[in-house]
Amino acid sequence: MPSLFVVGGGLFGSLAAAYARARGMESIVFDSGRDGAASPAAAGLFKESWAGRKLLPHYHRALPLLEQLYPIRALSLESAEGNRESHLFVPPSLILEPSPNRQSVEKVGDGWLEAGGRRYEGWIYIAAGVWSPQFLPGLEVIGKAGAVFVYPGEREGRTRRFEDGRQAIAFVRDPGTTYFSDGTAERDYTEEHERLSLRRAERMGLIEPSVRLWGRRPYTKGGPFFERIAGRTWLATGGRKMGTILGASFARRLVEEEIG
Repeated sequence: MPSLFVVGGGLFGSLAAAYARARGMESIVFDSGRDGAASPAAAGLFKESWAGRKLLPHYHRALPLLEQLYPIRALSLESAEGNRESHLFVPPSLILEPSPNRQSVEKVGDGWLEAGGRRYEGWIYIAAGVWSPQFLPGLEVIGKAGAVFVYPGEREGRTRRFEDGRQAIAFVRDPGTTYFSDGTAERDYTEEHERLSLRRAERMGLIEPSVRLWGRRPYTKGGPFFERIAGRTWLATGGRKMGTILGASFARRLVEEEIG
């Protein structure tokens, strides 16, 4: 059986590789560790109502795969008014490929790629986020940047809405720490955006973050993009803020329908 070679070790690529292995296929993930990858900064939260009518089929396709591969946690976030919002949650640390091949992929063709001076042949899945256009000229991908912050210690999960309609969340994404995000995603991200996010965190009692994570989320015109671009090569991007759900849905489509 041919191997699946994945370009990009974010949520899209890692989910495809994990599901391929669960179906008995060998899979290798290539990720050179470029600065600005969005997936390590992802919250990992999802709920059915966030999908909306357009993305709801993706949600229902994604959930069985996530339940098969990972422990899905239930999380309750308390609002300033004392109301509670229920979410489902898979930490990105459980999904992201732990030991990808760090060689840069130089060329991709129909059923092959070249990295580190070596040619690999099999099925190819390009999940390179904002860098996807280098493998498919003409593909329009907009990168919207933002930063999240990790604080020492575990705090109760909370959500707050601010005057501009922005919703911020704080919860224990990883043991021993509290994750904070206000959902900022800007094409032209500036220091002022970051200062505003930090002020919002302070208003939620979070002072002096220990870790700053930033990345550029990929947006594509008309929504997420999944397409066979050659006989044995596919490309998917445009996860926006739904990387876990869309990545899992596309993993099923790739492995079960396109390849399987």
